[in-house]
Amino acid sequence: MSMKITVTLPNGRRRVLKSPEEFRGIDKNRKAMFVMDNWKIYIGYSDGEIDDEGDFGIFGTIHSIALPFNRMLGWCYETVERKTRKNK
Repeated sequence: MSMKITVTLPNGRRRVLKSPEEFRGIDKNRKAMFVMDNWKIYIGYSDGEIDDEGDFGIFGTIHSIALPFNRMLGWCYETVERKTRKNK
């Protein structure tokens, strides 16, 4: 059973983090937030790949960066796609 982590962002929005194990299934075309074990949040795009050194890349920022995968608490998409109800 995995632990569910909910974070409240500085703007007041709340997000439930996906586990690091779900990272390989990330949509590289959607902007995501990555929460690290020091509670820093990095925002950008990632392709879900982890290199030989154990780092993953975040792109779409001023500078692309690599972060240590083993320090990621979880991640979530920056925007949540809302489901709309069809009118009856």
